[in-house]
Amino acid sequence: MLLAHIAGVEKETLYGHPDTELSRGACERYRELIDRRARGEPVAYLRGWKEFYGLRFAVDPRVLIPRPETETLVEAARGHIAGRALTVVDVGTGSGAVAIAIAAHEPRVNVIATDVSADALAVARANALSNGVADRIELRQGDLLTPLTAPVEVVVANLPYLRPEALAELVGERTSLAYEPRVAVVAGADGLSLLRRAIAELPRVLARGGAAFFEVDPAQSRTVAQLLEATLGGAVRLTRDLAGEARVVASSRL
Repeated sequence: MLLAHIAGVEKETLYGHPDTELSRGACERYRELIDRRARGEPVAYLRGWKEFYGLRFAVDPRVLIPRPETETLVEAARGHIAGRALTVVDVGTGSGAVAIAIAAHEPRVNVIATDVSADALAVARANALSNGVADRIELRQGDLLTPLTAPVEVVVANLPYLRPEALAELVGERTSLAYEPRVAVVAGADGLSLLRRAIAELPRVLARGGAAFFEVDPAQSRTVAQLLEATLGGAVRLTRDLAGEARVVASSRL
C-alpha cells in the first residue's frame, strides 16, 4: 500500500508491472514511510487518508482513524432513516466519517456534526467538501449535545469508550492507538463517562419518536442498553457487526 501510494498508482498496477522503476526521491520517501511504519505509525496517517463506507476521508493525528466496524453504526442509522427527510446529529464527529457517510447515501437528510475539538472540525469540514455534502452538514463546536438548541429526529454517536488501562494494554501491542488523539478514545475510569452524559441529554434534544444510535464496546452493550431504556423508555435494539459482536445499541423516544 505504501509503495503504491508513493508511486501514485493502484496496488494492482504494481502487481501487474513489477518492473516499474522509481526515482531516487521516490525511493527515499518510500524508505522513510517504511521506517515510520516499523515504529508503529498507522498506514492511514502515513498516506493521509482512509476509506470508510465506500468514501475516502482525509485523516491525520488530529482525528481518530475510521474503523470498519463503525460502518455498522451507519447501516443501523440508515435503516431507520430509510430515505426520509430528517435532521440527524452526529455527536463527536471527528473526521466526519459517520456524518458524511449518512449524508452521502441519504440525500434528503440534513446533518449537524458536533465536536469539542476545533482541529477535528477542520478535518471534518475538508472531508465534507471533498465528498460533496458540505451543503447538508452543519458543523458545530461544543461538548457532546450542548450545541443543539432544537429537537432532532436522529442522534448517532461513536464516542470514546476505552478505559485508561485498556488503552495502555492496546498501545503496548503497538496498535494505531498510540498515535491517535487520546481524547478520542478514552472515556473515564470505566469507559462510559461520555456515553452516560450524552444519553442523559437525549430527552432535551431528541424529538418524540426520534431514535438514538450509539456505537459501544460489545462488553458494555448491556449496560448502555439499560441506560437508554431508563432514559427514553422505548425498546432497545442491538445491531451486531460482521464479527458478530453487539456493536450498536439503539432506542426510540416514546
